[in-house]
Amino acid sequence: MKELTKSESVSLLNLILPKESIVSVSEAIINAGAKGVFQISARGSVLNEGGFLQKMFPPPAPEQHLLQALVRDDAIEQVIDASVKAGNLTKVGTGAVFTIECNEALTSENFPADIVAKDGHEIPSRTASEMEAICCICEKGIADDIASAALQNGAPGPTVTFGEGGGVRDKIPMLRITKGPEKEFVWCVVDKSEADDVFAEMARAGRITEPGRGFMYSIPVSSGLINVSSTISSSAHGANMEQIISAIDEIKGGKDWRSLADESKSKALKTTFLENLVGLYCIVPRDQYSTVYDAILEAGAPGVSTNFGVMIDAEDSEDGQHQNEEWALVYTSVGPSSVDSVRDSVQKDIEKLGIDRFAFYTLPIPRALTYLGG
Repeated sequence: MKELTKSESVSLLNLILPKESIVSVSEAIINAGAKGVFQISARGSVLNEGGFLQKMFPPPAPEQHLLQALVRDDAIEQVIDASVKAGNLTKVGTGAVFTIECNEALTSENFPADIVAKDGHEIPSRTASEMEAICCICEKGIADDIASAALQNGAPGPTVTFGEGGGVRDKIPMLRITKGPEKEFVWCVVDKSEADDVFAEMARAGRITEPGRGFMYSIPVSSGLINVSSTISSSAHGANMEQIISAIDEIKGGKDWRSLADESKSKALKTTFLENLVGLYCIVPRDQYSTVYDAILEAGAPGVSTNFGVMIDAEDSEDGQHQNEEWALVYTSVGPSSVDSVRDSVQKDIEKLGIDRFAFYTLPIPRALTYLGG
């Protein structure tokens, strides 16, 4: 196999943005040093604070986009600053930016990324996380219930993306009509102090511990600014609920007050979690994603999921095919001892096809939840 460029000082930059700020923020982060910016279409989730008619006939969920890019740790702060400035992300309802520290990232020679720290650039020390990202992978049509549960328990504006997913059944040819059934992915970022309750209520809403319902997990977030819109209101008052809560946070000197009223009501799940898994992610042009999908399952992974999007800054090819080309993010969750073997199997199958534009990265998954049988 070909040797890949490897770095352990890389973070995954995530941006949740409304449609109108995509162009300005994308240009800003690319100019600040981000490369290989992957754009995924999404929709937002909001609570309706309006009157009876507005609740009976709610407006459509706001269109959003999720941007992701692998960014060197010595460049991450300037990229974040550029995104905040370009997207006005300090204002309520403008979007979110957060980063997740990768265990490691590996890229092929022609993948559009720059993951090796520059000489003379100081790499900031990694600090303990104060936030968590929660992702729930569910059947199509269930995401709104899960997002609503997250909202009602304090998560700001969950974001829903779309894709495919499957598991061991995909190894049985007679059961395979498509690569995998359609899935929805519910994402939210919350303070660590609130993560247990939000996680539990999302799991209950999606009935994740029942057979075939889905899979959910949490990932530590190293830094973030979350101002995704959470409410729609027709009120004549001068402030919406998000602004009121933010003001109380400032007065109280933190967010601990939010949970005081519910101290006696335990929302914890009485179940068995999967712990200390590793999320293995592979980015490839969409035309080749089925190779990665199959290779992950053949290597023994219990399941696989895929999101599709465009690489908005891929360098153009001689035939003009690479610009805004569709790509796929294919990923699974495995035990630490299985990461290298699964990744090596995928790389071998990719290289057999002569693909020279791909990347792997891994993220820590402290806890996950799914049906465990029995």
